[in-house]
Amino acid sequence: MTKIKKEKDNPKEIKTKASPNRNKFIALGVIAAIIAGVAYATYRSDSTVDTNFASIGGIPCETQEYTTYHIHAHLDIFVNGQHTQVPAQIGLENTCLYWLHTHTPDGIVHMESPKERDFTLGEFFDIWKATGSGFPTATNGPEIFVNGVLVSTDLSSTKMNAHDEIVLVYGDVPQGMPTFYQFPEGD
Repeated sequence: MTKIKKEKDNPKEIKTKASPNRNKFIALGVIAAIIAGVAYATYRSDSTVDTNFASIGGIPCETQEYTTYHIHAHLDIFVNGQHTQVPAQIGLENTCLYWLHTHTPDGIVHMESPKERDFTLGEFFDIWKATGSGFPTATNGPEIFVNGVLVSTDLSSTKMNAHDEIVLVYGDVPQGMPTFYQFPEGD
């Protein structure tokens, strides 16, 4: 009679029983790696300031436009009764844009920043002087009208609010001075 010999487990082969929590730990590790990757990418992309251009009055030149705080005001300038166009591309550089800028020569001033804050005409004019051309020069400061009302503030303290119609008058006050601007729908 032949004796059947049972094979004993190979001592070199070690069998392990899978832990019921093993898959949970793997899933948590994958999620943690994804979150770390997203956090790192966000950190790297948060370097939106273009260091080639200096801040002007504390307003940086950045590589992105913000929608967190994004409002518009309209600016008209009259010199001795004649309308002077506000140029396009004020505050826009090759690789960046300042929080105060224009895109087109329609007088709309864009105020776009990562948080809500007050902007003044003086800040816009500082950026205009530094980045644009066609800056109005006059020996005396302008009279400032906001929504048709003469204000007693100067450029540095005149705030620009959403949908303000701001008129600067150097010399004679024009006939039919604007008191309201019809912004495009959605502005």
